[in-house]
Amino acid sequence: MGGLIPADVVESVRLATDIVQLIGEYVRLEKKGKNYVGSCPFHQERDPSFTVSPEKQIFYCFGCGAGGNVFRFLMLYENLTFPEAVRRLADRAGIVVPRFSGPREGSRAWLEEQAWEINAMVRDFYHHFLTHRPEAREARNYLEKRGVSRHTQGIFQLGYAPPGWDTLLQFLASRNCSYRQAVELGLLVMGERGKPYDRFRNRLIFPICNAQGRVVGFGGRVLDDSHPKYLNTPETMVFNKRQLLFGLHLARAAIREKGYAIIMEGYMDVITAHQHGIHNAVASLGTSLTAEQGSLLSRYTKDVVIAYDTDAAGVAATIRGLDLLQQLGFRVRVVTIPEGKDPDEYIRQHGKEKWQQLVETATSLLDYKLSRAAEKGGDTATLLAQVLPNLAAMSGEVEREEGIKRVAARLSLSWEAVKDALQRFNKNAGKKWPNPDKIAKKKHNIIEDARSKAEFMVVKLLLQYPGYLTEVRRELGESFPRDPGLRQIYQFICRNEEAVRVDPAAWMHELDEEGQYLLSRLLMEKVPGEDPVKIIPDLVYTIKRNNVQEQREKLVQELAEAERVGDRGRIVRILSDLQDLLHTR
Repeated sequence: MGGLIPADVVESVRLATDIVQLIGEYVRLEKKGKNYVGSCPFHQERDPSFTVSPEKQIFYCFGCGAGGNVFRFLMLYENLTFPEAVRRLADRAGIVVPRFSGPREGSRAWLEEQAWEINAMVRDFYHHFLTHRPEAREARNYLEKRGVSRHTQGIFQLGYAPPGWDTLLQFLASRNCSYRQAVELGLLVMGERGKPYDRFRNRLIFPICNAQGRVVGFGGRVLDDSHPKYLNTPETMVFNKRQLLFGLHLARAAIREKGYAIIMEGYMDVITAHQHGIHNAVASLGTSLTAEQGSLLSRYTKDVVIAYDTDAAGVAATIRGLDLLQQLGFRVRVVTIPEGKDPDEYIRQHGKEKWQQLVETATSLLDYKLSRAAEKGGDTATLLAQVLPNLAAMSGEVEREEGIKRVAARLSLSWEAVKDALQRFNKNAGKKWPNPDKIAKKKHNIIEDARSKAEFMVVKLLLQYPGYLTEVRRELGESFPRDPGLRQIYQFICRNEEAVRVDPAAWMHELDEEGQYLLSRLLMEKVPGEDPVKIIPDLVYTIKRNNVQEQREKLVQELAEAERVGDRGRIVRILSDLQDLLHTR
């Protein structure tokens, strides 16, 4: 398998590409102070929050959090891998990139490239089986009955896993892929006797891609009545279904164009939708939406239509999804499909226009919850209680006032009655006495929040003023910072300890996507005050005080245990340690 591009070539390409000029070819930018600002190409927004820094050679969106250097922008916008983005920009700059280069074997980027290559190879293997092999006749018949055209099969790269226990195993061996790699990627399963076998057998295969279109895992559906009906790749270094939306790589452009996304439940719902020209549809890979999926979607839109199945599980999942999405700042509506059908069946029977009518008349979050609560029965007070948290969660005053009116009309209450109930809800929400465990947990979280903020600010200031690194290292030691993302960036700063200034844009390609977003945020968010470095001692003190408090809590617990068992020697030592802590600044 091919290696990665040498670091010196990557750096030459980065330095030869001006980020303002590059992004200006895709986004209309206006100069604002030292930076350039425009509308974010990765999510819908009214007020431009997408910022490009010519000084730092990075971009950052204050709306959705996307950020990085020239390579990351091209990867996100054009659906490219890192090597593809480097080669694209190298061609643009007239720099020759060697075709076969030595990889940094063992690095995360190298391992991810390996995983993507193997998964892509397996996708092609399954797709070839579906389209060409006689053993896949039943799978082809199934897709024909479901109305999935050959063209659509190609777009989604659908496949078929043959019934044998070692067909994929033998194929991978012929391509010099070790079975250990395949087991780690969930393609093979290690048997009880230590012999690997194919995970997917006699199943229709749905390749699952990340937002950039890289194959990260697979879903398999049986063609008979065996169980489980659906089988997914287990969690791997590149596959976590909580962080993925099926079909997003195909839906991104349409979501931006339409201004909203339709979230469906299953693979076939999305495939049928796309075949009928409904290209802004994605699926949540299960019935329950996650915060990670919501965060991913927020890069492209803040308007969502949920179109889950109308069975009991689908309804329950819809309600959970509504509340979660609202908490994340989404505007949410719900499609109620007639006759208990799922989106796949309805679209096949009635077509795009009828589906569009359903979307246009989709129910608001409040109306949907009130309707479902009313179906279960209950008095007006019970129904009102169902939606008070949703009214309270609305961020805009105008939106909240409109919500109050809708609830009042639905429940035949006065506007004043609903508003009074909401005020009482907001007043009492923070005054309920939780149990002691929750109090302790909340107190601990407050400490953690203070510490986390202090760690964030220290790393941020060190990026701008690396001369303070020696002092920070002396005061906070090797355990700083605690947050893994900040720690990785801090280690880059330490690596450049002798430098008068650091060049973080050069580190971007060594970080994963979340790391690049975090580094961009650290670089772009403003520090309060005219002389920011003056707050470094206070931040260091906050972190040290948190360390002392944690040590004290630990010693108090140990003291209680020592007293319980009557260990006098240990009690004396712990009391001495506690006394020493009192004198620690």
